[in-house]
Amino acid sequence: MPSLSALLISGSMMLPTQALPDLQHTEWRLQSPAQAAPLPTLSIADGGISGFAGCNRFTLGIDHDGKHQVATTRMACAPETMQREQALLKLLGAPFRLLPSDDRQHLTLRAGKTEYRFERIDAAAAQAAIAAKPAAAAWQPAPGEQYWYVTSGACASGPCLQLRNREDQPWQSYAGAISGFQPEPGHRYYLKLQGEPAADGGQPTLQLVKVIYQETVTPIAD
Repeated sequence: MPSLSALLISGSMMLPTQALPDLQHTEWRLQSPAQAAPLPTLSIADGGISGFAGCNRFTLGIDHDGKHQVATTRMACAPETMQREQALLKLLGAPFRLLPSDDRQHLTLRAGKTEYRFERIDAAAAQAAIAAKPAAAAWQPAPGEQYWYVTSGACASGPCLQLRNREDQPWQSYAGAISGFQPEPGHRYYLKLQGEPAADGGQPTLQLVKVIYQETVTPIAD
C-alpha cells in the first residue's frame, strides 16, 4: 500500500520529489500498465524527475506559473509507442500524486483515475554488470553522423565511456574519447556525433556535434 508521505501538488512551486528526500538518487522501471520493451523509466535526483518515456528522454520542471513543464527529445517511433508515450507525458504534465510503497521498492504516479506503477532498479547491480564486461567487448565507432546515449562507466582496464543508441540495448564499453566532450560524473547524455576515419587508417574517432540532452543519474556507491 502507498505510504502517507504521498504529496499532491496543484499550482505549487515544487515537485513532489522535493517532499520525499528518501527517494533522491533512485531509478525506477515501469511495471504497469504492461507494455512491450523498451519500458519507460524514471530517475529521481536533485529534487527533480527525468527519464525515458518509451521513445524519448524527458525532464520534468516547474514553469513561472507553478505548472508542470515536460521537456522531451524529438525522436519518432512506431505510432503505438508514441501513443503510450504521450499518455505517460500527459500524466507527468498534470498535478499528480507520488505514492511510494512502505518498503520503497515500488512507486505509483497517480492523476485522477490514471496511475502508473514502477519498480525500483538496483543501479549498483546494473553498474557491476557493466564493469564485468571483458576488454574484448569494447566497442568501436563507425564513420558518419550518429546519435548515442553516453555515460561514464568502467571497463576491465579502467574508467571508460559507455554508449548505446537505444534504451532497450545494453551499454557498450568504448575505450576511446569523444573530441570536444568531457562527461561529468553522475550525468547521462544524448549526443549527436560524427565518426571520423583515423588518419593512420586505424579505428575511427568520434567528434561531438551537439549535446541533445543531459540528465542527472543515480550515483554509484564505492
